[in-house]
Amino acid sequence: MATLEEGIEFTGSIGKLSAYRMKGSNKIILRKKAGPSKKQILTARNFERTRENMAEFLGVGKAVSAIRYALADVGHLSDYNFTSSLTSICKKIQLLDPLGSRGERNILLSQHPYMLAGFRLHKKHPFQGIVTGPVNCTIKRKTKTAIIELPRLLQGINLHLPWKQPMYRFTLSLGVVEDIIFEKGYYKGDVGGQAHSCLDTAWHVAAEPFQTQTVELKLDMQEAIKDSHTLLVAVGIEMGVPSPYGVIEEVKYAGSACILAVG
Repeated sequence: MATLEEGIEFTGSIGKLSAYRMKGSNKIILRKKAGPSKKQILTARNFERTRENMAEFLGVGKAVSAIRYALADVGHLSDYNFTSSLTSICKKIQLLDPLGSRGERNILLSQHPYMLAGFRLHKKHPFQGIVTGPVNCTIKRKTKTAIIELPRLLQGINLHLPWKQPMYRFTLSLGVVEDIIFEKGYYKGDVGGQAHSCLDTAWHVAAEPFQTQTVELKLDMQEAIKDSHTLLVAVGIEMGVPSPYGVIEEVKYAGSACILAVG
């Protein structure tokens, strides 16, 4: 380790040297970069396990992207970056592949859909704690539809809104996620081109009872649902306020969502 003298000051990297400031010192520390080179990681025999992990991480990344695409219509109702949570789940699913070798294991969500059921997009105010009345959902794979039954809701009884805005509505979405399969040297799977359907209910006054409502979502999808496809239903609630122009405007950061059903 070395320090830079006055008159030569920089931080960052130059070639194999790295310069940085250390807490508690006004000097710039200079050190030589350590660790293996890119070529060693890609070719050396003792980095074979690292290459396997890197390959599998690419597959996990594809699976996470596909799930995020299916959740695109409710993603704005999250209060954290849920990518890391989805990554953890998809990695666990990958480890359950009984046939793939290390570095080539598949992400077979269709065999483990329960691992996503109930996934929360909001940590501080989970949807399940806001709407405590049962929201029932029936997925019909043959017709590519989902039927969601929103219950009768009363504020303070089975509806607990932590926000003060006077209006709310539900956002419901149906998406399809394809298994990510390792084939011919790389991971295959559609991560953003699958069909999806979304519907927003009418705005409702928070202080008034919400009457039971049944919503049907249908995928606009030509091909039949395959065994490798997983249908994913999400539900969200968002708050609104009347605008001076006579319309209801959505309020940022006032809402919640979750994965309601997977099948």
